[in-house]
Amino acid sequence: MKIVHLVLSNVFAGIEQHVNELTLDLEHETDLEVCIICNKEIAPKFKNTNIKTINNFSRRSPFGLIKLLIMIKKIQPDIVHTHGSKTTAIINIIKHFTNIKHIATAHGIKNKTSVYKNATKLIAVSHLAQKSIDAPSIVINNWYSPYIEEKKSKEGKYILAVGRLEKVKGFDLLVQSWVNIEENLIIVGSGKEYDSLINLINTHELSNKIQIINEVSQEELMHYYKNASMLVISSRNEGGPRVALEALYQEIPVISTRVGHMPEILPDELLAEPDSLESLRGLIQTHVGNNNYLQDSIFQYVKEEFSLRGQSKKILDIYKNLFVSQ
Repeated sequence: MKIVHLVLSNVFAGIEQHVNELTLDLEHETDLEVCIICNKEIAPKFKNTNIKTINNFSRRSPFGLIKLLIMIKKIQPDIVHTHGSKTTAIINIIKHFTNIKHIATAHGIKNKTSVYKNATKLIAVSHLAQKSIDAPSIVINNWYSPYIEEKKSKEGKYILAVGRLEKVKGFDLLVQSWVNIEENLIIVGSGKEYDSLINLINTHELSNKIQIINEVSQEELMHYYKNASMLVISSRNEGGPRVALEALYQEIPVISTRVGHMPEILPDELLAEPDSLESLRGLIQTHVGNNNYLQDSIFQYVKEEFSLRGQSKKILDIYKNLFVSQ
Protein backbone atom coordinates (compact mmCIF):
# COMPACT_ATOMS: atom_id res chain seq x y z
CA MET A 1 0.00 0.00 0.00
CA LYS A 2 1.32 3.43 -0.97
CA ILE A 3 0.56 6.41 1.29
CA VAL A 4 1.34 10.04 0.46
CA HIS A 5 1.29 12.66 3.21
CA LEU A 6 0.75 16.17 1.87
CA VAL A 7 2.08 19.20 3.78
CA LEU A 8 2.17 22.69 2.23
CA SER A 9 3.51 25.25 4.70
CA ASN A 10 6.49 27.54 4.95
CA VAL A 11 7.45 26.71 8.54
CA PHE A 12 8.27 23.43 10.26
CA ALA A 13 6.01 23.56 13.31
CA GLY A 14 3.60 21.25 15.15
CA ILE A 15 1.77 19.76 12.16
CA GLU A 16 5.02 19.16 10.31
CA GLN A 17 6.60 17.48 13.35
CA HIS A 18 3.45 15.33 13.63
CA VAL A 19 3.84 14.19 10.00
CA ASN A 20 7.58 13.66 10.39
CA GLU A 21 7.22 11.34 13.38
CA LEU A 22 4.16 9.51 12.08
CA THR A 23 5.74 8.71 8.73
CA LEU A 24 9.02 7.63 10.33
CA ASP A 25 7.07 5.18 12.49
CA LEU A 26 5.02 3.92 9.53
CA GLU A 27 8.17 3.31 7.50
CA HIS A 28 8.79 0.25 9.70
CA GLU A 29 5.66 -1.42 8.30
CA THR A 30 6.83 -3.90 5.67
CA ASP A 31 3.63 -3.73 3.60
CA LEU A 32 3.57 0.08 3.48
CA GLU A 33 5.36 2.56 1.24
CA VAL A 34 5.27 6.08 2.69
CA CYS A 35 6.05 9.32 0.88
CA ILE A 36 5.86 12.99 1.91
CA ILE A 37 5.10 15.77 -0.55
CA CYS A 38 6.05 19.15 0.88
CA ASN A 39 7.35 22.51 -0.23
CA LYS A 40 11.08 22.94 -0.78
CA GLU A 41 11.69 25.28 2.17
CA ILE A 42 10.82 22.74 4.85
CA ALA A 43 11.91 19.53 3.09
CA PRO A 44 15.36 19.42 4.79
CA LYS A 45 13.64 19.35 8.20
CA PHE A 46 12.00 15.99 7.53
CA LYS A 47 14.02 12.88 8.37
CA ASN A 48 12.11 10.56 6.07
CA THR A 49 13.73 8.62 3.25
CA ASN A 50 11.07 9.30 0.59
CA ILE A 51 10.34 13.02 0.09
CA LYS A 52 9.08 14.82 -3.01
CA THR A 53 9.23 18.61 -3.15
CA ILE A 54 6.95 21.16 -4.76
CA ASN A 55 6.74 24.94 -4.63
CA ASN A 56 4.11 26.12 -2.19
CA PHE A 57 0.95 27.37 -3.88
CA SER A 58 -2.50 28.63 -2.99
CA ARG A 59 -5.50 26.32 -3.16
CA ARG A 60 -6.82 28.31 -6.15
CA SER A 61 -3.66 28.16 -8.26
CA PRO A 62 -4.37 26.19 -11.48
CA PHE A 63 -0.66 25.79 -12.18
CA GLY A 64 0.02 24.45 -8.67
CA LEU A 65 -2.94 22.08 -8.83
CA ILE A 66 -1.86 20.66 -12.18
CA LYS A 67 1.73 20.21 -11.04
CA LEU A 68 0.62 18.38 -7.89
CA LEU A 69 -1.81 16.22 -9.87
CA ILE A 70 0.99 15.16 -12.23
CA MET A 71 3.21 14.33 -9.24
CA ILE A 72 0.50 12.24 -7.55
CA LYS A 73 -0.32 10.38 -10.78
CA LYS A 74 3.37 9.54 -11.13
CA ILE A 75 3.59 8.21 -7.56
CA GLN A 76 0.26 6.33 -7.90
CA PRO A 77 -0.59 6.21 -4.19
CA ASP A 78 -3.52 4.28 -2.77
CA ILE A 79 -4.15 6.98 -0.16
CA VAL A 80 -3.32 10.66 0.14
CA HIS A 81 -3.32 11.84 3.75
CA THR A 82 -3.75 15.61 4.13
CA HIS A 83 -3.04 17.71 7.21
CA GLY A 84 -5.03 20.89 7.79
CA SER A 85 -7.68 22.65 5.75
CA LYS A 86 -5.50 23.96 2.90
CA THR A 87 -4.13 20.60 1.75
CA THR A 88 -7.54 19.02 2.32
CA ALA A 89 -9.19 21.58 0.01
CA ILE A 90 -6.53 20.99 -2.63
CA ILE A 91 -6.98 17.21 -2.63
CA ASN A 92 -10.76 17.65 -2.72
CA ILE A 93 -10.20 19.12 -6.19
CA ILE A 94 -7.44 16.82 -7.40
CA LYS A 95 -9.04 13.53 -6.38
CA HIS A 96 -11.74 13.94 -9.03
CA PHE A 97 -9.00 13.16 -11.58
CA THR A 98 -7.51 10.15 -9.74
CA ASN A 99 -8.58 6.96 -7.99
CA ILE A 100 -7.04 7.83 -4.63
CA LYS A 101 -8.70 7.52 -1.25
CA HIS A 102 -8.40 10.61 0.90
CA ILE A 103 -7.66 10.73 4.64
CA ALA A 104 -7.71 14.18 6.27
CA THR A 105 -6.49 15.14 9.72
CA ALA A 106 -7.95 18.23 11.40
CA HIS A 107 -5.27 19.49 13.75
CA GLY A 108 -7.29 22.22 15.44
CA ILE A 109 -10.70 23.71 16.04
CA LYS A 110 -11.98 25.18 12.81
CA ASN A 111 -14.61 27.83 12.08
CA LYS A 112 -15.07 26.72 8.48
CA THR A 113 -15.23 22.95 8.39
CA SER A 114 -17.01 22.16 5.13
CA VAL A 115 -13.65 21.40 3.50
CA TYR A 116 -13.40 18.20 5.60
CA LYS A 117 -16.79 16.75 4.64
CA ASN A 118 -15.58 15.21 1.38
CA ALA A 119 -12.67 13.23 2.80
CA THR A 120 -12.99 9.46 2.67
CA LYS A 121 -12.10 9.37 6.37
CA LEU A 122 -11.56 12.25 8.79
CA ILE A 123 -9.28 12.19 11.85
CA ALA A 124 -9.59 14.79 14.61
CA VAL A 125 -6.71 15.19 17.08
CA SER A 126 -9.01 15.81 20.06
CA HIS A 127 -12.67 15.55 21.06
CA LEU A 128 -12.92 19.35 21.09
CA ALA A 129 -11.66 19.44 17.51
CA GLN A 130 -14.13 16.71 16.61
CA LYS A 131 -17.06 18.69 18.05
CA SER A 132 -16.13 21.72 15.96
CA ILE A 133 -16.45 19.82 12.67
CA ASP A 134 -19.85 18.93 11.27
CA ALA A 135 -18.69 15.69 9.68
CA PRO A 136 -18.17 12.09 10.87
CA SER A 137 -14.67 11.68 12.29
CA ILE A 138 -12.43 9.47 14.39
CA VAL A 139 -10.47 10.93 17.31
CA ILE A 140 -6.80 9.96 17.37
CA ASN A 141 -4.92 12.17 19.78
CA ASN A 142 -1.49 13.65 19.27
CA TRP A 143 1.47 12.02 20.99
CA TYR A 144 4.55 13.00 22.95
CA SER A 145 7.86 13.08 21.09
CA PRO A 146 9.43 9.62 20.88
CA TYR A 147 12.86 11.22 21.33
CA ILE A 148 12.42 12.72 24.80
CA GLU A 149 13.77 11.12 27.95
CA GLU A 150 11.26 9.82 30.45
CA LYS A 151 12.63 11.38 33.63
CA LYS A 152 13.47 14.99 34.35
CA SER A 153 15.80 16.62 36.83
CA LYS A 154 14.14 17.08 40.21
CA GLU A 155 15.33 20.69 40.29
CA GLY A 156 12.57 23.11 39.40
CA LYS A 157 14.19 26.42 38.53
CA TYR A 158 11.32 28.13 36.70
CA ILE A 159 7.86 27.85 35.19
CA LEU A 160 7.90 27.05 31.47
CA ALA A 161 5.68 27.93 28.51
CA VAL A 162 6.41 26.70 24.97
CA GLY A 163 4.91 27.55 21.58
CA ARG A 164 4.82 29.81 18.55
CA LEU A 165 4.71 33.47 19.49
CA GLU A 166 1.32 34.05 17.94
CA LYS A 167 -1.92 35.49 19.28
CA VAL A 168 -3.60 32.08 19.37
CA LYS A 169 -1.13 30.86 22.01
CA GLY A 170 -2.29 33.47 24.54
CA PHE A 171 1.16 34.49 25.75
CA ASP A 172 -0.08 38.07 26.13
CA LEU A 173 -2.61 36.79 28.69
CA LEU A 174 0.12 34.74 30.36
CA VAL A 175 2.39 37.79 30.75
CA GLN A 176 -0.45 39.86 32.21
CA SER A 177 -1.26 37.02 34.63
CA TRP A 178 2.27 37.11 36.02
CA VAL A 179 2.10 40.53 37.68
CA ASN A 180 1.81 39.20 41.24
CA ILE A 181 3.69 35.94 40.76
CA GLU A 182 7.13 35.55 42.36
CA GLU A 183 8.42 32.58 40.34
CA ASN A 184 10.42 33.09 37.16
CA LEU A 185 8.75 32.33 33.82
CA ILE A 186 10.57 31.26 30.66
CA ILE A 187 8.67 31.37 27.35
CA VAL A 188 10.36 29.33 24.60
CA GLY A 189 9.28 30.14 21.07
CA SER A 190 9.58 32.39 18.05
CA GLY A 191 7.07 34.26 15.94
CA LYS A 192 5.56 37.56 14.93
CA GLU A 193 4.36 38.44 18.46
CA TYR A 194 7.91 38.59 19.84
CA ASP A 195 8.25 42.40 19.86
CA SER A 196 4.77 43.01 21.26
CA LEU A 197 5.36 40.48 24.04
CA ILE A 198 8.66 42.12 24.96
CA ASN A 199 6.89 45.47 25.10
CA LEU A 200 4.16 43.98 27.28
CA ILE A 201 6.77 42.52 29.65
CA ASN A 202 8.48 45.90 29.92
CA THR A 203 5.17 47.75 30.37
CA HIS A 204 4.33 45.60 33.38
CA GLU A 205 7.94 45.79 34.67
CA LEU A 206 8.33 42.02 34.54
CA SER A 207 11.68 41.75 32.74
CA ASN A 208 13.29 40.51 35.96
CA LYS A 209 10.85 37.57 36.12
CA ILE A 210 9.92 36.74 32.50
CA GLN A 211 12.35 35.76 29.76
CA ILE A 212 11.61 34.86 26.14
CA ILE A 213 14.00 32.36 24.55
CA ASN A 214 13.88 32.69 20.77
CA GLU A 215 14.76 30.04 18.15
CA VAL A 216 15.75 26.86 20.00
CA SER A 217 16.38 23.38 18.61
CA GLN A 218 14.51 20.32 19.83
CA GLU A 219 17.62 19.28 21.75
CA GLU A 220 17.82 22.68 23.45
CA LEU A 221 14.13 22.54 24.29
CA MET A 222 14.74 19.29 26.19
CA HIS A 223 17.15 21.23 28.42
CA TYR A 224 14.44 23.71 29.32
CA TYR A 225 12.00 20.90 30.12
CA LYS A 226 14.45 19.22 32.46
CA ASN A 227 14.76 22.26 34.71
CA ALA A 228 11.10 23.31 34.76
CA SER A 229 8.90 22.91 37.84
CA MET A 230 5.67 23.36 35.84
CA LEU A 231 4.41 23.93 32.30
CA VAL A 232 1.64 26.46 31.61
CA ILE A 233 -0.57 26.29 28.51
CA SER A 234 -2.28 29.65 27.87
CA SER A 235 -3.69 29.01 24.39
CA ARG A 236 -6.88 30.60 23.11
CA ASN A 237 -7.27 27.73 20.64
CA GLU A 238 -5.30 24.52 20.20
CA GLY A 239 -5.35 21.19 18.43
CA GLY A 240 -3.08 19.50 20.96
CA PRO A 241 -1.11 20.83 22.65
CA ARG A 242 1.76 18.46 22.13
CA VAL A 243 4.08 20.31 24.53
CA ALA A 244 1.76 19.38 27.41
CA LEU A 245 2.18 15.68 26.54
CA GLU A 246 5.96 16.09 26.43
CA ALA A 247 5.99 17.76 29.84
CA LEU A 248 3.67 15.21 31.47
CA TYR A 249 5.70 12.33 30.01
CA GLN A 250 8.70 13.83 31.81
CA GLU A 251 6.64 14.12 35.01
CA ILE A 252 6.41 17.90 34.89
CA PRO A 253 3.06 19.16 36.28
CA VAL A 254 0.86 21.05 33.81
CA ILE A 255 -1.91 23.62 34.12
CA SER A 256 -3.77 24.72 31.03
CA THR A 257 -6.61 26.50 29.38
CA ARG A 258 -9.49 24.28 28.28
CA VAL A 259 -8.20 23.57 24.77
CA GLY A 260 -7.50 20.55 22.58
CA HIS A 261 -7.13 17.31 24.50
CA MET A 262 -6.40 19.00 27.85
CA PRO A 263 -9.94 18.47 29.26
CA GLU A 264 -9.43 14.75 28.62
CA ILE A 265 -6.20 14.75 30.63
CA LEU A 266 -6.50 17.32 33.42
CA PRO A 267 -9.24 17.70 36.05
CA ASP A 268 -11.35 20.86 36.03
CA GLU A 269 -9.39 22.47 38.87
CA LEU A 270 -6.28 22.55 36.66
CA LEU A 271 -8.05 24.19 33.72
CA ALA A 272 -8.85 27.83 32.87
CA GLU A 273 -11.30 29.11 30.30
CA PRO A 274 -9.58 30.06 27.02
CA ASP A 275 -9.20 33.75 26.13
CA SER A 276 -10.08 34.81 29.69
CA LEU A 277 -7.45 36.82 31.55
CA GLU A 278 -9.41 36.54 34.80
CA SER A 279 -9.70 32.75 34.57
CA LEU A 280 -6.05 32.22 33.61
CA ARG A 281 -4.82 34.61 36.29
CA GLY A 282 -6.86 32.76 38.93
CA LEU A 283 -5.50 29.39 37.82
CA ILE A 284 -1.92 30.62 37.92
CA GLN A 285 -2.29 32.30 41.31
CA THR A 286 -3.78 29.11 42.74
CA HIS A 287 -1.24 26.61 41.43
CA VAL A 288 2.07 28.29 40.58
CA GLY A 289 4.39 27.77 43.53
CA ASN A 290 2.01 25.23 45.05
CA ASN A 291 3.57 21.78 44.99
CA ASN A 292 0.77 20.09 46.91
CA TYR A 293 -1.17 18.90 43.86
CA LEU A 294 0.11 15.49 42.76
CA GLN A 295 -0.21 14.52 39.10
CA ASP A 296 1.31 11.01 39.29
CA SER A 297 -1.81 9.33 37.87
CA ILE A 298 -1.86 11.88 35.02
CA PHE A 299 1.80 11.19 34.23
CA GLN A 300 1.06 7.45 33.98
CA TYR A 301 -2.07 7.98 31.89
CA VAL A 302 -0.17 10.05 29.32
CA LYS A 303 2.66 7.53 29.09
CA GLU A 304 0.19 4.74 28.38
CA GLU A 305 -2.35 6.48 26.14
CA PHE A 306 -0.36 9.03 24.12
CA SER A 307 2.59 7.11 22.70
CA LEU A 308 3.52 7.47 19.02
CA ARG A 309 3.40 3.71 18.44
CA GLY A 310 -0.08 3.41 19.90
CA GLN A 311 -1.52 6.30 17.87
CA SER A 312 0.34 5.25 14.71
CA LYS A 313 -1.26 1.80 14.89
CA LYS A 314 -4.72 3.39 15.05
CA ILE A 315 -3.97 5.40 11.90
CA LEU A 316 -2.58 2.32 10.17
CA ASP A 317 -5.83 0.48 10.98
CA ILE A 318 -7.79 3.26 9.23
CA TYR A 319 -5.62 2.86 6.14
CA LYS A 320 -6.10 -0.90 6.03
CA ASN A 321 -9.84 -0.82 6.74
CA LEU A 322 -10.42 1.28 3.63
CA PHE A 323 -9.58 -1.78 1.54
CA VAL A 324 -11.11 -4.55 3.67
CA SER A 325 -14.28 -4.82 1.58
CA GLN A 326 -12.45 -4.77 -1.73
